[in-house]
Amino acid sequence: MYNSWAVSLLSLLGPTLAFVPLLPQNVGNQHVQSISSRFPLHPAPMDFSFIPLHMADTQQETTMSIEQVGEELRGHKQAFDERMSKAESVADAEALRREYLGKKGPINAAMSYMRLLSNEDKPKLGAVVNQIKEEVEAVVKERLETLQIREIEIQMEKDRIDVTLPGVSRSLDIGRRHPLSMTMEKAVDIFTRLGYDTVTSCEDSPEIETDYNCFEALNCPKDHPARDMQDTFYLTEDREYLLRTHTSAVQIRQLRNRKPPLRIVAPGRVYRRDDIDATHSLMFHQVEILALEKRGELTLGDLKGTVEYFLKEMLGPNIKVRFRGSYFPFTEPSMEVDVFFRGKWMEVLGCGMVDPNVLEMAGIDPNEYSGFAAGFGVERFAMVIHQIDDLRLFCNSDRRFLQQFPHFYDDGLQSFLSTGETMQFEEDPRTEEVPYPPVSSWEELKAQQQSTNAPAVEPKAATNSEAVGTPTSASPPSDSIDISKLDIRVGVITKAWLHEEADSLFCEEIDIGEGEPRQIASGLRAYYNVEDLVGQRVLVLANLKARKLVGFSSHGMVLCASKDDKVVFVEPPLDAKVGERVMADGFSGEPATENQVLKKKMLDQIFPDLSTNAAGEVTYKNVPLMTSAGSCRTSLTNAKVA
Repeated sequence: MYNSWAVSLLSLLGPTLAFVPLLPQNVGNQHVQSISSRFPLHPAPMDFSFIPLHMADTQQETTMSIEQVGEELRGHKQAFDERMSKAESVADAEALRREYLGKKGPINAAMSYMRLLSNEDKPKLGAVVNQIKEEVEAVVKERLETLQIREIEIQMEKDRIDVTLPGVSRSLDIGRRHPLSMTMEKAVDIFTRLGYDTVTSCEDSPEIETDYNCFEALNCPKDHPARDMQDTFYLTEDREYLLRTHTSAVQIRQLRNRKPPLRIVAPGRVYRRDDIDATHSLMFHQVEILALEKRGELTLGDLKGTVEYFLKEMLGPNIKVRFRGSYFPFTEPSMEVDVFFRGKWMEVLGCGMVDPNVLEMAGIDPNEYSGFAAGFGVERFAMVIHQIDDLRLFCNSDRRFLQQFPHFYDDGLQSFLSTGETMQFEEDPRTEEVPYPPVSSWEELKAQQQSTNAPAVEPKAATNSEAVGTPTSASPPSDSIDISKLDIRVGVITKAWLHEEADSLFCEEIDIGEGEPRQIASGLRAYYNVEDLVGQRVLVLANLKARKLVGFSSHGMVLCASKDDKVVFVEPPLDAKVGERVMADGFSGEPATENQVLKKKMLDQIFPDLSTNAAGEVTYKNVPLMTSAGSCRTSLTNAKVA
């Protein structure tokens, strides 16, 4: 019985393939020997003509033509089109996009054919690959738009409600105060007790602002680098109207419309163009204060006393407060304020004495009046106080999240909606009053400061009745700035083109392992040809804030070495993984945020110690920059790196 099916299978396979019989597991060796004796096997060379190019090149190094590469890519494109047309959801379409356009996808894999092409075909490879990528991306975009519209329509149908039903639920759980509302209200109440006027009207605190009020009147002309920290949403082509980036614009309006002396507190919503993640959002809330008196009546000591009083009201009396010199364009001198809270130091707000230029632009004589200003993010305080680890939870409208916070304070409304039943709630420690003596006026605060000149005392352990925020004995983290503050990643250039308006710039798409490539501009047109860039392995400084370079949004920096009139890329080892972080032995730690790198001018402190040694290795303070595959190098020795 085995002989007959073996003969049939052998006749189907043909003479070009070696035959290995597939027998049931219970067939003994004697049967195999019997078959082998009756049907001798003659090994023949394998025919690899049916193997795809990207598999065939592993068998032997052969020369290829650009036409062969293009034919294979067209085959992938055709298969992609067929599969994409059958995608039924946005998730399916995204999965296909990642499969074909990801760093391990067949389109990017075609770059590995570079070594098999003739010298005259090698420069053409990037153009062929980019053309296919653009066609695939166009198909993805069109299909995603169709699927997104379809999913929205399906969701709208699911969410259809009967508008004739009663609009007020009579269930016990009628909702809770939002943590951001409570935090903002608490902060404003602290300052109003000190005699500050609240400014919230649409006329005095509009969210759509002029460029002048938001930037120029605050000592930030159009070419000022401080604007990079507050990239915003412009509403008109001439960029004269925008969504405000801070509530400082309210101060400008008040300075023009009111005569000093004045004290105001301005809470409100602000906007900045930022990627949404656990700690960043394009919309958030700020509270800012401004105090202005006759020159000499308000000092830096008054500012520090006000800030410290506010922080102890918000976070409890058992905190440490420290002030660090900093820079803001609208105050001079400027300070950032840290608190030691729950065992660690954290930055919470910025403040300073109002810059005389700001007063002059508002029509106030700085020789007659002076004052101070301070501001902070509401979300920051809410996350710290309530131990919330993801900013996005504030906007998700998830009842399970909101039910953790107190109800509305209006008991009459609660009783009406609870059908007459008395609701009982467990005591929430977050609503407990801070055991710190309140003050009712500016004069009382000054008197309190003058009467408490005792030296600061180390915080003791809190009792159950004390407010949240008691620090532990943990030691504050180091503030040293070194190479570990920079997030340097291994990357590969996947697309490059000439900047249309700047003669010295290339525009590049660089894969650093984030799924989507980074767009980065580099001034290397005097040293490289655009055809040579695709496939180039580089080091990318990733934790830099995106900024416009002659109209092109560049997010990151490519590290290069320079010596005399030569500039070359710093290259990672060939076996280093794309996206891998580059480190220097002895300098460990988490990288700083994009804003910290910019505000603290970290590049100015770190780059002077970056260079190449006599072997061409890139070093920081003579310690090589390393990946898992070895050190990073350049062809230039004893050169500067930036």
